[in-house]
Amino acid sequence: MISLIGFVLLALAPVMAVLIGFQALRRASNFAVSKPGREMLFTVVSPEQKYKSKNFIDTAVYRGGDAMAGWGFAGLRGLGLDMAGIAAASIPLALIWIALAVGLGRKRIILSEETV
Repeated sequence: MISLIGFVLLALAPVMAVLIGFQALRRASNFAVSKPGREMLFTVVSPEQKYKSKNFIDTAVYRGGDAMAGWGFAGLRGLGLDMAGIAAASIPLALIWIALAVGLGRKRIILSEETV
C-alpha cells in the first residue's frame, strides 16, 4: 500500500521532497513490516522447504527483481517518460504486489489451519 500511495504521489507531484519521503517511508516499512511478514510465511513449511525457498528468494528473486527494475527504469526513460510517467507506469505493479500479498497471506492462513 505504501508503494501504491508513493507512486500515486510521485505521479502527481514528481518533486525531490516527495521522492525522499517515499523512499524513507518505504525502507522503514520494509524493515518494520515487510521482512517480518515474509518470515511469517515460512512458519507453515518444513525447515528443508524454508531454507531451499529462502535461498532462491534471496538470490534469484531479489537480485533478479533489482536487475529487472533497473532495466525497466532505463527502458521507460528510453521511451521518453519522466519521473511522473515512470511513477504512473508503476501503479499497476503496486496493485499486483498488493494482490500477491493478500493471496500469500490467505494461503498462509489455510496452511496454518491444516497443520493444527
